[in-house]
Amino acid sequence: MIWSNSFHSIAWMRDQVGAWDLVLLRFFPVALVCLVWFFASGPRSNLRLLSRSPIRIGVIGSMIVLSYNLLLNWGQGRVPAGTASLLISTNPFLTYLLALAVGQEGFRKRKVAGLVISFAAVYLLLADQGRRFGPGYGLSALSVLGAPLSWAIATIVGKPLVGREPPLRVIFLSLTVGSLPALALAPLDPTVRAAVPTFGPVEWFAVLHLSILCTLLGFAIWYAALRRLPASSVAAFVLLNPPLTILFGPLWGAGAPSASVLGYGAWILAGILLSTWRVPDRR
Repeated sequence: MIWSNSFHSIAWMRDQVGAWDLVLLRFFPVALVCLVWFFASGPRSNLRLLSRSPIRIGVIGSMIVLSYNLLLNWGQGRVPAGTASLLISTNPFLTYLLALAVGQEGFRKRKVAGLVISFAAVYLLLADQGRRFGPGYGLSALSVLGAPLSWAIATIVGKPLVGREPPLRVIFLSLTVGSLPALALAPLDPTVRAAVPTFGPVEWFAVLHLSILCTLLGFAIWYAALRRLPASSVAAFVLLNPPLTILFGPLWGAGAPSASVLGYGAWILAGILLSTWRVPDRR
């Protein structure tokens, strides 16, 4: 429910600031909170983890903070919130493919079949919207598709760490490393400095929703679940994003979704459901 509103928050803010500026606005508060956490939650343990796994922490931080958000923010300059949430829902497949490649999970015919079904629907949806929205839409859509790939990389890289370290330490340390540049650059960015004084209640809600709820709370829950469940099973909860994004649309003034979004969206979700559904063991 938290993440489904992130697409509307991004769409709202992209009418006022650029993709990079929104990254700075979102992660300036995150950096402040993470710095307080770093020194209040055992700095020696944080430094120990950072010294033992600097590459993994750096990759998680850069994927979650910079790559995911910059690609999604830029793509949502043209891609509607409902379509963006459908594209992000490919995360379980991308996570599974990466987990398969690195040996974290085994080959399953059902997952591969669901992958083929859903990506066929993604292609047809983007082809249909490309004809309606004109040149350049395809590049924006591909940018949005790069966001779940970044998320999948962060999930796979973080899986071994949360098996031996507290999940909150892993994700908050990664967010600290990834968001520190925003702390330094946001006050210097001319667009951010010009936009902030004009923000009303909705703009502040959108920014803080993205910063506090979507980033700090959302990823804390995500990595806590990742400690107990397979990566692709945790990623399956992204399936809830598209229907909830469409449900919350009227609160943000979004128009009703088109028949193609609803039809291809159901097709995409059906493929993902086939891929992630597990038959219960009778025992």
